[in-house]
Amino acid sequence: MASSAQMAEQPSQPVGGVSSKKLLTHSLASLIDQALLSGLNFALGLVLIRLATKESYGVYSQMYVAGIFASTVIEALITGPLTTIAPGKSVAERARLTTLLLRFQWQLSIGLAILFGVGSGVVASITNIDTHPVWLGAAFAIYILANAQREYHRSISFIEARPRRVLHTDIAYVLGVVVGVGVLLLVGYLTVPAILLVLGLANIVGMWRSTEHGLASPPRNVIPAEDKTEYRAAVSEVMQRGRWALPGALVAWATNYSYLYLAAAVLGVAASADLNASRLLLMPISLSVLAWSRVARPMVSRLFAARDWKHLDRLAWASVAGIEIVTIVYVIALWLTLPWLQAHVLGAKYHGLEPMVLAWGGYFAINAARWIGSSWLTSNDQYKLLLLSGIACLVIMLISAAVFIPLYGTWGAILSLIIVEGFDLLLIWVVFLPMLRRRQT
Repeated sequence: MASSAQMAEQPSQPVGGVSSKKLLTHSLASLIDQALLSGLNFALGLVLIRLATKESYGVYSQMYVAGIFASTVIEALITGPLTTIAPGKSVAERARLTTLLLRFQWQLSIGLAILFGVGSGVVASITNIDTHPVWLGAAFAIYILANAQREYHRSISFIEARPRRVLHTDIAYVLGVVVGVGVLLLVGYLTVPAILLVLGLANIVGMWRSTEHGLASPPRNVIPAEDKTEYRAAVSEVMQRGRWALPGALVAWATNYSYLYLAAAVLGVAASADLNASRLLLMPISLSVLAWSRVARPMVSRLFAARDWKHLDRLAWASVAGIEIVTIVYVIALWLTLPWLQAHVLGAKYHGLEPMVLAWGGYFAINAARWIGSSWLTSNDQYKLLLLSGIACLVIMLISAAVFIPLYGTWGAILSLIIVEGFDLLLIWVVFLPMLRRRQT
């Protein structure tokens, strides 16, 4: 296996400047990659919708969202700040920084894996949501650890402007999931713990393709004194941003996903299954936005540093317009195919989701424009502003959910999210971004 230093493979050339052709080429590769991941999540969700009980799918949905929570912590503390810092460094400095932070990544992901594994096992035992709490906790811990490592390798590849390497990684990951789930279907053991274990092992398969050298080794137990100094400096550099990014990211997670747990608490686990099933059909939109932002953020950071407002405006409007066009086209296509999906895929258990799909379409249209604005703030190192907006949005979300979920059920959950996204959209694009421009000019 390769060493940590080998993992931080130096690119053949520095991260390039901003060009329309490069942005388009990289965005295309990233969009293909995200389409692949979206297709996998979509197919896996449909398999569970069709073959599993509503309760099992509801539990899987909540576990998956808890996994997003763990990824959010790592993104806020390591990969998010790294994406902001790295474009301004030389190739050698960037390679050294990513190698040092790999050690931090291992430590943090192991801690989170143990915490979430034990926590999920205890909750499953207390609530009886799964008949094998120990098996569930162990599988979830493996999934969180392996997923965190693969995401770190993917982030480095995006920073180095090598989205095709990310695509190779994710092709291996997708194939691993397909084979694993296929085996579960053959043996008739499609349980939540088994699916989480398959996802964890598939992450390891994908991570093997994340560099030309194979799987990265965990950090060494004995660290030379000079490495300790460099390591502390690297961790300090990302933590300067992470200490602001983490609260904001956790608040954003609570704003975006707490509805699932609130709906389950008020309406039952089956309600969370209905919400997630209808939202699942719109997830390709969210993943397309993520694909765009992963490619654009390093470029936006350089444009902010250069105070190149002309190209920033052009990139912002092109981003919003492109994503909104994709959203509208996708929602229309989905609406036209819903009768077929209802009859042949979703089944009678999920009858009547058509209006909810349209409501989710409105949510994602607002969310896409808001997400791009949030990415612009992150690229400009404005984690304090993101924290402020996140706290305000969480308060609005909790109030809206407390009022509308008891009144309108699952509809109330979606309405609460739309209200929050609309507020955040106006706050970022009308208040924060113009304020930053005035301050910096």
